Amino acid sequence: MTRSPSPARRAAGRRAGVTLIELLIGLTIFGAVMAAGMGFMMTQSRGLRVLSDRSNTRQNGRFSRDLLRQELRAAGTNVTDVQPILVMANDSVVAFNADLTTRNRDSVSLTGAVYVDTYASEATVSAITLDRQFTIPGSSPVLMYPLQSYSQVNAMFINSDAELLIYRFAPDTAGPLGTYALFRQVNDQKPELVATGLRRADNKPFFRYWYDPTRYGADEPDLDTVPRNWLPLRKTAPRRGLDADTGVAVSARIDQLRAVEVTYEAKATGSNRPEIVRYLVPLPNVENARQSRACGRPPLQPNSPGVTWRSDSQFVQITIPAAVDDGAGERDAIRYVIWRQRVGFGTWGEPISTVAATQRSTYIVRDNGMPVRNASYRYGVAVQDCTPNVSSMSTSADVYVP
Repeated sequence: MTRSPSPARRAAGRRAGVTLIELLIGLTIFGAVMAAGMGFMMTQSRGLRVLSDRSNTRQNGRFSRDLLRQELRAAGTNVTDVQPILVMANDSVVAFNADLTTRNRDSVSLTGAVYVDTYASEATVSAITLDRQFTIPGSSPVLMYPLQSYSQVNAMFINSDAELLIYRFAPDTAGPLGTYALFRQVNDQKPELVATGLRRADNKPFFRYWYDPTRYGADEPDLDTVPRNWLPLRKTAPRRGLDADTGVAVSARIDQLRAVEVTYEAKATGSNRPEIVRYLVPLPNVENARQSRACGRPPLQPNSPGVTWRSDSQFVQITIPAAVDDGAGERDAIRYVIWRQRVGFGTWGEPISTVAATQRSTYIVRDNGMPVRNASYRYGVAVQDCTPNVSSMSTSADVYVP
């Protein structure tokens, strides 16, 4: 006989399930808790992202500030007597010559380049020559540079060590509307991106210039801001010291600059608290360019080098005897400069190599770069001091390259 469940067992069976109302209430509470949690997480994530953007933008602006300060102050370092120091200056572009970088390790002990970088490109460590003339970006009217090549000495062409540096603010095509990017360019090489997301501060120019007004009749020796109607300032004379580049000539105005004021706004997207970056960079070398100074008398002419064709290794071996001032005499020999000339051709061209003077008795140089075989060549050697004055050239006997 089947027995029916007791009332207690029937009540326990009913409590084992969940009613629809209980389920809906539970889902509602769970959804509210999850929504609150997700909202908190999104708020925290958004805050961290804004903080990161602000930090990155400020670091971005500070990096460009530090780089501009360092390199603008070097304007005029190791230029030649006639090479322009400042080439162009307007609201958003400044171009100047400076011996900022060299690849020669022996320059560490000289008052020459600011930095030694043995990995730097050859096209970025010396003055750009006339055969590579180009348009300075951002120039209006268009300014071509250089107008001549600049040699360290008059007797022969040894290119100036001071390269052209260009800093330019241009619209940031990859950023929000109204933002600018700062570019750095050396000679005619590809511009490098320095900073992005920058804006004009209260519609002020990125670059403002301070000059010495005493040459223009001012009684007070204090510096003043360059009149707006002078801009853009441009070096249109091929060399300093020409009649068209003296006194109050328009081309000479740029040589009166004594400081550059830089102003921009580093503002992160969505931020209402932009950081205004403003600083003044003095130009200590513009009034008196830090040109190479003589260490003494010009170096004495060295003895003639010996040359031999090494058939075993397929190169010309050049043996250079030590110069009189290499470790003795005035002790100011810095390097040996070497030229190559194909016999029958009347010009030497630019040097093919240099060798640091390290007080050896002889220096051995290999030359395996002859452009034409089955021809005869001769070599020339001169001594350079820390001026850099260069001695007269001594030439070798002819050597046949089979």
